[in-house]
Amino acid sequence: MSFPHRFALALGAAVLGAAVIPPASAQGVITSNMTAVDTVETIDPDTGTVLLTTAGGDHVTVSVPADARKKLPHIEPGDQLRLHFFQTVDAEIAPPDSPAPESTVSASKGYARRHPHGTMVSFRRQRVHVLAVDAPHHTVTFSDGDLASRTVTVRQKAMRDFLATLKPGDTVDLTTMDSVGFEVLNRTVTPDVKVQENAGQH
Repeated sequence: MSFPHRFALALGAAVLGAAVIPPASAQGVITSNMTAVDTVETIDPDTGTVLLTTAGGDHVTVSVPADARKKLPHIEPGDQLRLHFFQTVDAEIAPPDSPAPESTVSASKGYARRHPHGTMVSFRRQRVHVLAVDAPHHTVTFSDGDLASRTVTVRQKAMRDFLATLKPGDTVDLTTMDSVGFEVLNRTVTPDVKVQENAGQH
């Protein structure tokens, strides 16, 4: 699942903070916590891709997995959405001979202040292999199983202390949790309809 670029960190940035957790341990790190109001421009029913326009006029896209679409409130072009995005990253040394972690996604809908409200939560899980560590320069090189490798710089000060605990050959399981909640501001339930407020909020 992908989210607007100004909300979601790239996978490399997630690894940046997560790949430096001490061996045999895991830690949740908040990497993003943002709120904005965007307008729906177009919706591709085949791919689940939603094109949004921000208050500043930029265009961003949201990709909604097929198994989550029916569980979220209906939206259409012209809708104004109040979006709240929250992201955390966890990492731990993979136990020997353990199966690779699987990604999951869940969704729910309800009402907030009588506006349709939806929440989608994904856990993107990936196993990476540490190839090299340069603690003085705060960098780590890793591979996710493909032929290509990637080197990232650890920018979060709190994580740099963990960098020295990693060594080439370590296998790390990464979990990036993305939670996006949205409220359809331009549509409300009529007063004569009873709704359960806050349902679907996160």
